[in-house]
Amino acid sequence: LAQQATLTDAPDQLIWKWTTSGIYSAQSCYLATFQGSSQSYSWKLIWKAWAPPRVKFFHWLANLDRCWTADRLARHGLQHHPRCLMCDQAPETIRHLMLDCPFSRQAWHETLAWLRIPAPIPNQEPTLMDWWRHAASTTQGPAICSASSSMATMET
Repeated sequence: LAQQATLTDAPDQLIWKWTTSGIYSAQSCYLATFQGSSQSYSWKLIWKAWAPPRVKFFHWLANLDRCWTADRLARHGLQHHPRCLMCDQAPETIRHLMLDCPFSRQAWHETLAWLRIPAPIPNQEPTLMDWWRHAASTTQGPAICSASSSMATMET
């Protein structure tokens, strides 16, 4: 490689590639750490929504799949009832409890109808947050946040 490079007698020079001037600054270093990363605003749907703090916290845990459902208890080797206690039809996961259980689906239907929100009932989305994002983009954002907060209030 050294044979192909043109070497001069000039002193070496350090150039910081994250600024146009080539000069390092703490600010440019801080901004460079986020270069290429994607921003997620999902947290705003939870923490900026109108809801009691305990409801927001429940939503946050549910979004992270950190609620102590049967599948999580099993992963930690703890005793658990393997099936949903409400319907006894499927394994108890946060997705099942929040989206797939017939009782949850009925609660979603009633809540959305009561709030007069034309959002679709959760169906194919992989997570509650995916449905919430989809519904918020196709409906009035604050209305869907209200529906989700209402649901979480009933569930907690």
